[in-house]
Amino acid sequence: MTEIIRTNIGLATYLMPTGSLSDNESLASLQKAFAECFDADAKEVVLNLERVSNVNGAVLEFLLDMQDTLVARGGKLSLMQPNGLLKDIFKITDVDKYIEVKTGL
Repeated sequence: MTEIIRTNIGLATYLMPTGSLSDNESLASLQKAFAECFDADAKEVVLNLERVSNVNGAVLEFLLDMQDTLVARGGKLSLMQPNGLLKDIFKITDVDKYIEVKTGL
């Protein structure tokens, strides 16, 4: 199972997965981490992708669903520090038009 470190800084909850987010096991880890965020009434979630090598379509769909859920709760999802491949994937799939992608610190 993919390890996901969860940290709260101010009003934001930061999630930092490690490795690939391209299989059912890693998706399940991500779903569990977001469920814990919602249980804690988090409204702003920042997914730090610094240690993520790639993602698949199911994860992209899940992230779009989480953005919709957070917006409905008065919050948002941000993606932070994606590698070059992930930036390309977000651009090609238009994910970057729906979810803020932060490339700098």
